[in-house]
Amino acid sequence: MTTFLAIILLAILLWLVPHYYRTWRSRYLRSKTLNPQQQQLLQESLHLYPHLPVAQQRELQANIAFFLHDKEFVGCEGLRVSERMRIAVAAHACLLLLGRENRCYPNLYTVLLYPDTYVAPETHRDGYIETTGHSAREGEAHYRGPVVLSWADLEEDLLHPENGRNVALHEFAHKIDEEDGYYDGRPLFENAGEGKNWAAVLGTEFARLRQRAVAGTSVQAEPAVLDLYGAESPAEFFAVATESFFTTPRAVREAHPLLYRELCQFYRLDPAALPHGNPQADRYPG
Repeated sequence: MTTFLAIILLAILLWLVPHYYRTWRSRYLRSKTLNPQQQQLLQESLHLYPHLPVAQQRELQANIAFFLHDKEFVGCEGLRVSERMRIAVAAHACLLLLGRENRCYPNLYTVLLYPDTYVAPETHRDGYIETTGHSAREGEAHYRGPVVLSWADLEEDLLHPENGRNVALHEFAHKIDEEDGYYDGRPLFENAGEGKNWAAVLGTEFARLRQRAVAGTSVQAEPAVLDLYGAESPAEFFAVATESFFTTPRAVREAHPLLYRELCQFYRLDPAALPHGNPQADRYPG
């Protein structure tokens, strides 16, 4: 009997100790403050940051501190990763976490940065036929693996947010999407009451974008707010919608009000209501 109780106690300790260690480590890393240089880089790289309420600025800084200490940044093809690059990536990754309980991408350990668009192997399957090739990419998010980004493409996105593109937001939206175990365009909600209209709204908007992609130039009267790449799949639609939501929020609110409302509720933010909700070009120092 004593042996049995000892085994039970050991099992409980083996579960509790890692849990409490993760909790302590999370609080400790979030308690670290960004130094003045990092705070300046944050203001330069994230156009929404100066317009956030003070409480959200503090929350964002805490998540960025956690991210910077928890993730490894690796430069590829000779790229030397600078503090400016680390802050820019971390800021956009952590922007997606505001207002929600989170473990700051627990399945992400490494961010790979390429100097420019890179070439990656690609496999296509059609029934029993499998073909392999290579494709040029700006970024990708591996399931429960690293995020890969082209710095030149991200820098271009930061220079021209009015284009509605941001490769960092796109790839980290995929990482949020995977938290429930699937890339399906439906992220993990905090409770059962949230997201009740998500499937209906995003399903309708996805179908609308697919129709526009098929029709091509015949629907130019419709505002081109969402990138047609979002018509590839529900997962890509969620990532593309996330990009536009944060970079050109007023345009999304006008052209896709129901979609905008769902994203506001999920991301706990109304970026169109902030000053300079649609930023001008060339704010980011080159």
